Amino acid sequence: MQTDLTDKSRVLSEKWLLIGTMLSSSGNSMIWPVMTLYMTGTLHQSFTTAGIVLMIGALMGMIGAFIGGKLFDRWHPYKAMVLTSLVTLVSVTSLIFWNSWPVFAILVWLANLGMGVEQTLVNAFAIIIPGHKARVVFNNLYIVLNIGVVVGTLAVGYLFDLGFSLLMSISASIYAVLAVIVITKFNVNLSARKKVVTEMATTTAKFKVTFLLAVIGALLFITYLSYMLWETVMAPHMKMIGMPTRNYADLWMINGVTIIIFQKFVSNWANKHPYHVSVIIGSVIFAISFFFLIFVQEFWQMVIVFELLTVGEMLQSPQVPAWVAQITPPAVAGQAQGFVTMMISFGRVVGPIYSGLMMDKGWMNSLFLSVFIAMMLVTGFLLFMVRRPVDKHSAT
Repeated sequence: MQTDLTDKSRVLSEKWLLIGTMLSSSGNSMIWPVMTLYMTGTLHQSFTTAGIVLMIGALMGMIGAFIGGKLFDRWHPYKAMVLTSLVTLVSVTSLIFWNSWPVFAILVWLANLGMGVEQTLVNAFAIIIPGHKARVVFNNLYIVLNIGVVVGTLAVGYLFDLGFSLLMSISASIYAVLAVIVITKFNVNLSARKKVVTEMATTTAKFKVTFLLAVIGALLFITYLSYMLWETVMAPHMKMIGMPTRNYADLWMINGVTIIIFQKFVSNWANKHPYHVSVIIGSVIFAISFFFLIFVQEFWQMVIVFELLTVGEMLQSPQVPAWVAQITPPAVAGQAQGFVTMMISFGRVVGPIYSGLMMDKGWMNSLFLSVFIAMMLVTGFLLFMVRRPVDKHSAT
C-alpha cells in the first residue's frame, strides 16, 4: 500500500520556514553585494552595463513573483517550492564554473527568477502556519532574513579576495541544504486550504487590486526604489565625501545587528496596534532619513541616518505582507503575496536607473529630496485612505 505524505496530518513548522528563509538570505547575500564589483573589476564591464544587468535581474524577480503567486493558488505549493529551489541551486552552482561574460549575467538572471518565485511562495506559506498570527510569523521571518544578510555580507567581506568561485561554492552549498529542507519539510497537508480555495472559487473569488491595495503597492514601490540608493550609489557617494569603502560595509553590519537585537521589541509594539499605524509611522521615519542625508558629512552622521532608516524599515516592512494577507481573500493568497513581491521588485528595477541618472548629473541632494517628497506624499495618501469610514474595516 502506497503512502501519500500529503494525506498525512502534517503541518508546516514555523521553525523550518525560518531556517529556510535564513539560508536563502545568506546565500543571496553572498551574491548581490559583489555583483557590480565583479562585473566592473573582473569582467571589465562598464557601470552602465552593470546597472542594466541589475535592472533586468529585478525584472526577472518581478516575473518570478507573478509566477510564484499563480503556482501557489492554482497548482501545487510544495511542487512549486521544490522546483524553484532546484532552479536557484542549479543557477548558483553553475556560477562556480561558468562566470565569464555574458554567461554570468544570464545565470544571475535565472537565479533572480528563482528567488522571485521563492519569496512569494515563502510569504504565502507563512500565512498558513498553524497557531500563529500572520504578523508574528512575518516579524520572525524579517529577523531571520536579516541574520542571513549579516552572515552573507560578512562572508563576502572575508572571502571575496580569495576568489569568486569559492564564494559561489559556499553559496551553492547553502542552497543545497535549503533544497533538502524544502523537499523533506514542506510536503505538508494543505487539504484545509484547498477546501477554502474550492469553496471560494464557486463564488468567483478573484484577486483584485483595490484602491487601498494600490496605495500600499505604491508605498512598497517608492520604499524599495529609495532603498536601492543604499545598494547602488551610496558607496560611491560616501567615497566622494571622504569616507573609506569599509565604512559602507560597516553600515550594513550595524543595520543587520540592530534589526536582530531590536526587531522583537519593535514588533511587540507594532502587534498591539492596527497594521496601518505601524506602516505609516515607519514610512514617515524611513522618508525622513533621506531628508537628513542632504546634510551628512561625517561617518557618525551617516550611522545615525542609517539607524533612522532601519527603525522605519523595522516598523514598516514586516507588517505590509501580513496586512495584504488580511485584506485579500484566502483563495488568492499566493497572488496577493505575489503582488507584494512584484511591487518590491518594481522599485528595485527603477531605483538603480533613477539614482544612476541623478548621480551622473551630480544631483545627489536632489535625489535624496525627491525620494523624501515622493514617500511622504504616498504615505499621506495612505493615511487619508485608512481614515475614511468606508475603509476602516480593512485598515487594521
